[in-house]
Amino acid sequence: MIRIVIKILAYVFILLLLVYLFMEAKHLGYQIFADEAKDASDSAVEMILTVSEEENLIQIGKELARGGIVENPYIFAFALRCSEGYDKIQAGEYIVDSSQKPSEILGELIHKEEQNR
Repeated sequence: MIRIVIKILAYVFILLLLVYLFMEAKHLGYQIFADEAKDASDSAVEMILTVSEEENLIQIGKELARGGIVENPYIFAFALRCSEGYDKIQAGEYIVDSSQKPSEILGELIHKEEQNR
């Protein structure tokens, strides 16, 4: 009898663990692909981002996280990595704020508005 109860508890535990992992994966996927800004435009924080030639996406994300522009630098870097044009980021100084979506920040970093002219 005890063996059956332990087996049922183990199955319930495994099921709950799988549900929890599924929910966390769904939340993580939403954070990566939702392309949402951290703050509303009325409460946005602004900073000057300096990008050098040898900086990678995670270093850029960490600098933005220190400035309060993004929540998680790794999710930001992964979101940019999934976007088109991440490999065309140019060195320079950029004014970014926390009301910008990751795609808008990427657009500034690759000078998208100048390429469309």
